[in-house]
Amino acid sequence: MRVAIIGAGVAGLASARRCLENDFEPTVYERSKGVGGTWVYDERTGLDEFGLPIHTSMYKNLMTNLPKELMDFPNFPYTGLDNVSFLKSSQVQEYIEKFTEHFGLNKHIQFCSLVTSVEKLTNNWQVTVEDLKSKTSKTEYYDAVMVCNGHNALPLTPDIPGINDFDGIQIHSHDYRIPEHFKNLNVLIIGSGASGVDICSDVSKVANQVYFSHHKPELIEKKFPKNVVHKPDVELFSKKSVCFKDNTKQTLDAIIYCTGYKITLPFLKPSCGINVLNDKLIIPLHKNIINIYNPTMGFIGYLNMTFVFRIFDLQVRYYLEFLRKNCSSRLDCMIATMSPVSTHFLGDKMSDYCKSLILDKIKVEPIPPIYFKIYNKCHKLKNKYFRLYRSLNIRIVDNDEYVIEFNAENFKN
Repeated sequence: MRVAIIGAGVAGLASARRCLENDFEPTVYERSKGVGGTWVYDERTGLDEFGLPIHTSMYKNLMTNLPKELMDFPNFPYTGLDNVSFLKSSQVQEYIEKFTEHFGLNKHIQFCSLVTSVEKLTNNWQVTVEDLKSKTSKTEYYDAVMVCNGHNALPLTPDIPGINDFDGIQIHSHDYRIPEHFKNLNVLIIGSGASGVDICSDVSKVANQVYFSHHKPELIEKKFPKNVVHKPDVELFSKKSVCFKDNTKQTLDAIIYCTGYKITLPFLKPSCGINVLNDKLIIPLHKNIINIYNPTMGFIGYLNMTFVFRIFDLQVRYYLEFLRKNCSSRLDCMIATMSPVSTHFLGDKMSDYCKSLILDKIKVEPIPPIYFKIYNKCHKLKNKYFRLYRSLNIRIVDNDEYVIEFNAENFKN
């Protein structure tokens, strides 16, 4: 079976590896020059050399908010990092590149290749790809398509009154790279997801004052730098200031929107049977993977609030087993048994989601329970030791036991 894989980030690489192991014939189309997707650090913002928006949202000082023990592919551990669990983005990117080389994936990847059209034909898929270097296009035909291009590339910016009147700096976290651009400025951070919290701390190292706008009471109790002031939602902007919903007003130099992303799939033609609801939900997907209208199209990695490497790998294994067991003559019958998901957010339902995959008629090997235990423990430690948790070092002893140690050297660094 010939499989087109769109994207060479974590999801696409996991898909290529498992395709090869199961005697599928994968071709991976990647619009950039290398693997890694959002883990690639690129100091540029705006457009790349091909006139396309820069894909990555990686900023220079990012440290992972999950330990490397939850950020590896099965049977391919990190090496040379025994004394550290929370990594720099460059260390994760290096790991991804080693994974790609180890499993011989590069020869199956076509770089600088932009998928411009995917159409469902009667018995197969028509995929049109532009070679960004030569500006030529080609069309190929596949038995299945795996969409793995990610959902953290198109910024979502809130529509706040007066937003166009403000004449200071305005960027989305997608374009945030280094804090030095905000030295001695009064900066507003809007949004309190992982990137909002991290960028708030990063910018506070050089900014005069940071106003952190959010509605999470639990964050107010955390120990932030002294120049960070928690504020409620924004009421409106003026030329040089912001009014908050507590009726306070502050002078501003810059705004950073850490407000998430839109899902965009412009290359999928109507014949694919896929829509994106409110820029947030791909419909209709069974198990957050299978295109119900055309089951030989699968979506890998469109999940939030989870540990991605192993869960993406589980999705891939589930989908390939589904394809292997259900030849084209049976797929129409399978549609009647499928039901669409209503969210891509897992959170505390992550374990139930994974169980739903392994308990299905399509049998795949489960993720060992210890990884879920570590994930839950890390969230508790993050809440308890907000400033210290990245100094912890985690060692997996076996499939039932792990050890957490405090590393003073990591904390100092």
